[in-house]
Formats: sequence, C-alpha cells, structure tokens
Amino acid sequence: MTTTPHTPSPRTRMTRTFQRMGATSRNPVVSALVYLCAILITATYVIPLSLVLLTSVKSDQESKVMNFSMPEQWRWDNYLTVLSTPGVAKGLLNGLIVAVGVTALTVLVCAMAAFVIARSRTTFTVRAYQYLLAGMIAPFSFIPAIKVLQFLGLYGTFTGLILVDVGIQIPFITLMYVGFIQRLPRELDEAAIVDGAGPLRTFFHIILPLLRPASVTCIVLLVTFAWNEFQNVLFLMPNQDKWTMPMTVFNFQGLHSYNYALVCANIVVSVIPVLTVYLFAQKHIVSGMVAGAVKS
Repeated sequence: MTTTPHTPSPRTRMTRTFQRMGATSRNPVVSALVYLCAILITATYVIPLSLVLLTSVKSDQESKVMNFSMPEQWRWDNYLTVLSTPGVAKGLLNGLIVAVGVTALTVLVCAMAAFVIARSRTTFTVRAYQYLLAGMIAPFSFIPAIKVLQFLGLYGTFTGLILVDVGIQIPFITLMYVGFIQRLPRELDEAAIVDGAGPLRTFFHIILPLLRPASVTCIVLLVTFAWNEFQNVLFLMPNQDKWTMPMTVFNFQGLHSYNYALVCANIVVSVIPVLTVYLFAQKHIVSGMVAGAVKS
C-alpha cells in the first residue's frame, strides 16, 4: 500500500520556518549580531530625536552649537513661543483637516476596491488591479496635476490637495487590503447572500469589521504620510494660510532669524500628533502588515 506524500500548507511551512529561526537565534553569535543590529537601528532614530528634544529647551545662543550638553536654563517657554505663532496654530488645524480627509477617503475607497478585486476575479478586475500596481512605480508629475486641478477649480484648495494625496496612496493601500481580504473565507459572502444581503451590505456589515488589523495599519501609514507631506503642499497650496505643519517648519527659520531652539521646538510640536497615533496603534501594525503574506 503506497501513501501519497502530504504537502504542508503555506501556514504550516511558515510556522516551521519561524521554529527554525527560533532555534537558530539560540546561537550566542547570532543573538549577539541581532542585538547589535537592533542597537544600531535604535541609535539611528534615538540620537537625532534626542538632539532635537535637547536643543528645543535651550537658549538662542546655546542652540547654535547643536550638541548634547545640558542647557544652563531649561527654556520650556520655547514651546509657548512656537504655539503662539499664528502660522503654527493654523498649520496644526490645516494638517488635521488634510490628514483626516486623506485617511478617511483612502480607507473607504481602497477597502471597497479591494473587496471587488479579491472577490470578482474577472478580466476587468485583474487588469484594473494591475493598473493600480503600476501606479506604485510610475512617478508623480506636478505639472499635469496642477493643470487638472486648475481646470476643475480645485487648485489651492484642501479638496484638491486631499484628492491628489488619495490618488498617490491608492495603489499601496489597495494592495494591502487585497491581501487581507483574500484570506477571508468566501463562505461569509455566501451566508450574507442567503440572508438577503446585497454587495454593499455584505461589505459594510460583514467584511469591513473584519478588516480592523489592516485598517489600523493603513490609518497609521496614511496619517503619517498626510501629516508629513511637504512637496504637494509646496506646489499645490500657494496660499500660506492653508499650509500644514511641515511648511511651518520650512518657514520658521526665516521668521525667527535661525533660532534653532525654536525651530527644534516647532519640529517636536509637529511630530507629537503622529507619534501619538503610532503609539496607540502600534500593536495592530505588525499584524496588519503581514496580514496578506499567508493565505489560509
């Protein structure tokens, strides 16, 4: 009696790979190299951030040196000076408007598009998916974007900036959602259809709640992108009253005669919102990023 060799599933193969990696990590040399790489990567981010934080509470003269020496007097009033600057307060509000608009619209559009692509594997959806993936490679051109926005009457408006940012992010976010939705069993859709649900009801009541890990990851990536975006604001927002936080950092040196203490304080203020979002959502980021790596 012959037995047919059993082919392990992708999930089983990945589990065995992780087990082999765990066994390898018990090697002292490998462990030391891993810790060394982790320390180097951490230092790459911590050292510049520490320098910015320390410089932000120094006086004008001390900040010109830009070193790790402790200040003679901790100037916490630098942050009050930054927040009292009209352009910074306006930049915080403008950045919030753009970040919320880009995030909400991109998540909704990409999740719905990914649901159609993952569930309806027709020639049209396959070609549409390939076209979206090509958008990850094709460079963004500002001149056609400006001309289109001027033709639509959206140049220099939040709506135009949000639509451009959404268009830039659609390919990658759709890719993430497609990989996640492909893991969800089709039996969920069939059960919803049997209960009389249409495509929209199936998506919003059945599929969308299950996309939470991927959605949280996408939200963090989109908020970070929209909040830190510089080029699009520079070219598509000629009105300074609509500038976001990165543009205030760009303009801050001229306003305060290269006072690096105030510039660093402005950088810290601009980083806090994104850092807060990341800290609250960090436990979902890894699971969302690898959600589409293995299909059940």
